[in-house]
Amino acid sequence: MKMTHAGHENVLILSPESFGDPALLSEIKGIVHWSVTSVSEWSEVLDSVAKNTYDFVLFQVGILGTDEERENIQRLIDIQPGTMRIALHGIMNFTKRALLSEYCHRLFPLETAPDELLQGIGESRRALRVLGQEKVASLVGSIKALPSIPDIYVELNRELSSEKSNARTIASIIEKDMAMSAKLLQLVNSACFVLERNISSLSEAVTILGVREVRDLVLTSKVFEQYPQDARWSSFAFEHIRDRSVLVAGLAREICRTVKAPQEIMDQAFLAALLQDFGMLIFATHDPMGYQKVMQEASDLNQPLYAVEKMRMGVSHTEVGAYLLSLWNISPAVIETVLFHHFPTSSKNNRFSALTAVHAADAILPNVTNVLGCQISSRLSYHYLERLGLEGKVNQWQQLANRYKTSHPGCGGTKSSFA
Repeated sequence: MKMTHAGHENVLILSPESFGDPALLSEIKGIVHWSVTSVSEWSEVLDSVAKNTYDFVLFQVGILGTDEERENIQRLIDIQPGTMRIALHGIMNFTKRALLSEYCHRLFPLETAPDELLQGIGESRRALRVLGQEKVASLVGSIKALPSIPDIYVELNRELSSEKSNARTIASIIEKDMAMSAKLLQLVNSACFVLERNISSLSEAVTILGVREVRDLVLTSKVFEQYPQDARWSSFAFEHIRDRSVLVAGLAREICRTVKAPQEIMDQAFLAALLQDFGMLIFATHDPMGYQKVMQEASDLNQPLYAVEKMRMGVSHTEVGAYLLSLWNISPAVIETVLFHHFPTSSKNNRFSALTAVHAADAILPNVTNVLGCQISSRLSYHYLERLGLEGKVNQWQQLANRYKTSHPGCGGTKSSFA
């Protein structure tokens, strides 16, 4: 293996002797420059991160009970939220893998090759570096009233972390908020989903869509609720951004099915698609006049909005949105997908991921309706798809997109475009 790593990483490793391949760490150490601290208990991990700063913590999961492991990782996040969390696992059921993937930057099988492990670490490092830019933190910090993570989402997450959670208990939590219940059923039965019949109850919606999908729709509704349309802004309707995002989420989920992607990737793609563009609402409410000029310039130059945002403002809506999600401790995979979905070639990962699904769905569906005709959605990167060997799937994905009601007001500005 020729892969090298020039940087010096301060790494904490839990129980290296328990890893499936004893040669894994020694092989990795031969090609990287890591300052490694090894411990054998989670209590030692938590004690170490309280005293020292680490670039990442590497640990194995599936040894302790689900609740105990989740609580340990949550404590790690509370103490050192900026530290990358890399987990290795043996045979594990979907429920546990999906839960742990929401807490870890990367979750790898024990038999993962060293070069693949290092590539995954590099991908997460790249995202953390972008989110660590001073310009991003400064802009977000200048916003007077940042939205907070909704209480109902925290409660739903707590319930989902229990192996006893079911559709009835999830529905009962949502039903406490009558307005939210009505809005959720309206959304599920709207043009944004391709369902054969109307859904009449929350329990039925949870059963058909899945507990995580419903939880994510609740989060999306609550986030957009915190950004009511301002009279100073008329370039696009905030609700159209939300509704198109739901369309993209539905298509992204179907794209995952065409390649038989694991359920956790499907879940990551669904949530990332729902939240991919809410950074635009932050810009539109924070500086309406300035953002209007950026949109006008993007339209005049026939360039994607995110590119002109970066050029004129130094920060894109994807960076602002991803940064806020990171403050909420949303799944790192979701954050990375939101961050890079417009320019997936920045990812060196050659496997299908949530990023692939969201990028493709966003590019294939028509653009968001806006008065300036600005290109808000992605431009499909054939170069990226060719690198993954997926260019032959585009026609199938476009046919899937035709099933969606793309005449919906939030999705009908211009046809898809290609980079």
